[in-house]
Amino acid sequence: MADQQTGQSAESSEAPVREGEGMKTPAKKNFFTLLRDWPLSRQLSLGAVLILCLAAFATIIIQTRTVDQQLLYANLSATDAAAVTEWLKGQKIPYSLKDSGKSVWIGSNKIYQARLDLAANGLPSGGGVGFEVFDKQNFALTNYVQKINYSRALQGELARTISSLAPIESTRVHLAIPEKRLFKNQQKQATASVILSLVPGKTLSQEQVEGIAYLVAGSVPGLETDNVKVLDSSGVILGDREQNGGDRALSSDMLAFQKEIETQMEMRAQDLLTRTMGADHALVRVTATVDFAKVEKTEEFFDADDPVIRSEQINNESSRGAEAGGIPGVESNLQGTQKKSGTGPSAVKNGRTTNYEISKTISHIVNPVGTVKKLSVSVLVADRQKLDPDTQEPSYTPFSTTELKALENMVASAIGLVATRGDVINVISMPFFQDPQEFETDQDDTMELVRNSMPLVKYLLALLAIFFLYFLLVRPILKTVKGEVLQHNKTVDEMEKEQQRRNQEKKEESTPLPPLDIALANIRQEVMQEHTPTAFIVKNWIHEG
Repeated sequence: MADQQTGQSAESSEAPVREGEGMKTPAKKNFFTLLRDWPLSRQLSLGAVLILCLAAFATIIIQTRTVDQQLLYANLSATDAAAVTEWLKGQKIPYSLKDSGKSVWIGSNKIYQARLDLAANGLPSGGGVGFEVFDKQNFALTNYVQKINYSRALQGELARTISSLAPIESTRVHLAIPEKRLFKNQQKQATASVILSLVPGKTLSQEQVEGIAYLVAGSVPGLETDNVKVLDSSGVILGDREQNGGDRALSSDMLAFQKEIETQMEMRAQDLLTRTMGADHALVRVTATVDFAKVEKTEEFFDADDPVIRSEQINNESSRGAEAGGIPGVESNLQGTQKKSGTGPSAVKNGRTTNYEISKTISHIVNPVGTVKKLSVSVLVADRQKLDPDTQEPSYTPFSTTELKALENMVASAIGLVATRGDVINVISMPFFQDPQEFETDQDDTMELVRNSMPLVKYLLALLAIFFLYFLLVRPILKTVKGEVLQHNKTVDEMEKEQQRRNQEKKEESTPLPPLDIALANIRQEVMQEHTPTAFIVKNWIHEG
């Protein structure tokens, strides 16, 4: 009996160990075991997520290890590019060439120091030597060589300054500075030529060309702007009105001025009509006749109706003498001859001279260039449109004569028409034609807007893809893994409790029970298995008692 109890004890002690070992199998279930239990679609989704994460991680690593390069110099000549790259090689600084070797790129962490060091070495030289040619003194140079070096330095400095302008890629400057003469009439004028290489797609305006000419003329003593010629790389003279047709250039300016006047007046009238009738219901066109003649005149006006006495001279003369008498002839003229007595006639002469000054007005008039001589205005007003409620067909009603006259007066006052100048205005009411191509143009504009917005749309789609990828794939996977781990932990705890309960039961079974306890245990088991008979027996006991 003792042997049986001992065997039962051994079996009961060994049983928990074996069951405990079997219980450890779910605990050892790792992520790969859970992964094998997943459906194929979820496994593929998880693989895609892992690949994307690895790609992003690799990109970050590559970007962190790759040195960010920045532009060191751009638009370098072949000579400057060769000199700069040779210096970078000597300093063992990695570099890369772009734009057909015209741009040099180096690491952003060394760009500022490299620029300082290159500037200390006089690089880049800008395609020519500047005033640094005089940094080293050489007393053995002759005066002629010094003049040549000065001319070279001045040309190089001007070329560098002009090349710094935005539309210009490179510049060559040639100066012809004559020697000074003793007599002024023998002194020759200095001349200069500037050859420009422009950035592809860029042009220079007339003002920019004149600015370059003034820059060169102001840097060279005795050089006039008329003696500075600016050419492009094709050999075409820039900014020369006589060479390119001064009349055409002047006509272009005139047309631009006339167009500006017309546009301003159209905007005034159009704004007024838009506020009155609404947008796209009126159209205004103005034609201006502009006088571009430069007139200078001098006028003298004399006021003959109101003369002024300038000076007055009065002359009074009177004379008195004896009357001639005696016998005519020789005897009467001899001395000692007695003459007859008598009185001769008297003479009086009066004169008056008056000088008048007439007032005079002298006027020197210079008429301004670009005066408006006449304005012709046309106003087109759209008829009133009304849709038929039944057929939805539009019907048009023109404006009345009174309304058109009111619009005419309003536009004339807004523009400033002068009737005595011969200005004309016409206001007409008629239906507007809707061109179907306008809708196509609107669609083209919409497509252009869509094309321009595509880069932004790509970034937004990428963000949305990451968002949906996280909420539709990554987050459910994380929840599933977390739930299975929790369920696994819960299952392990329940199994441990169940095992402890079984061990306790087996321990109780292995302990010998008294007969009364055995009987009570059997009764309990029977009661649990047979409910109805047990209840019937209990009822009988109650009635009998």
